[in-house]
Amino acid sequence: MYAVAGALAVDCVRQGHPTTVHILVDSLGQFVRKFLVPWLKRRGGWAEITKCVVKMDCTPERSWLSSVIDSLKYFLTTVYVYVMKEQ
Repeated sequence: MYAVAGALAVDCVRQGHPTTVHILVDSLGQFVRKFLVPWLKRRGGWAEITKCVVKMDCTPERSWLSSVIDSLKYFLTTVYVYVMKEQ
């Protein structure tokens, strides 16, 4: 989700619509607050969410988690760079 939003932000800036980045960031934040947070809470939070996933091997789980963290870092970096360029 964050990777897609980051890619959309980059495309918007490349096509000359940097103000759209703010809309993407706000929309993603609203989605997380309105849907993702309540969904996680209903399932017991981050600690309990692992019970919803079939655990076959520890290595893929770490790879998945590191991919999510990397995607979030890239998204936030992209948003920061383009917001700073706009100012």
